[in-house]
Amino acid sequence: MKSRENIPHATCRRLVASLGALSFVLLIASCSESTKEYETPQAVCGVAVPAEILDPLLPEGEKVSERSKTASGVKRCYVSVDDKVALSTSIEWYEADTPVAEIASKTIGADPDDKVSADKRYSYSGKGGAGLIRCEDSSEIDKDVDGDLYATVRVGGDSADASAVLKMVEAYTKAAPSGDGCEIDI
Repeated sequence: MKSRENIPHATCRRLVASLGALSFVLLIASCSESTKEYETPQAVCGVAVPAEILDPLLPEGEKVSERSKTASGVKRCYVSVDDKVALSTSIEWYEADTPVAEIASKTIGADPDDKVSADKRYSYSGKGGAGLIRCEDSSEIDKDVDGDLYATVRVGGDSADASAVLKMVEAYTKAAPSGDGCEIDI
């Protein structure tokens, strides 16, 4: 076995530097692990959304909560993490045949140049999006209503991955009718 005196000084320095760098990388890796101490909900204010779709849009934290509000023909839901709004949704009526990109432009952080799905039913970006709700039972909709029902999703804080937002918009839009989203009296 060689003693420390037999190891060249430069080799010893490289070894110490390498161990220091490795320690730093391990420290950073352990700090960057997800610290979501809450269980991701399976619904957003009564509208079923799989946790695996909602989870990428929620930040780390200790506690998740939600509150809903209905006023002036709009159903809103606010999902908060540690008392800070992380995601909000709405179900609301707009004039018939309003383009989904225009609806998305009314959401926080979205604009008319955001991506639109091939079927023109969804518009989305990393900040949010909108989707046209299709009610399965059209008898639920008052014949005097001349409009379309839309769902919107807004991401709080930093932008999220646009494809993750699209998945959320699609899931929420498709599930909204079964969560009383097609009621005429929102």
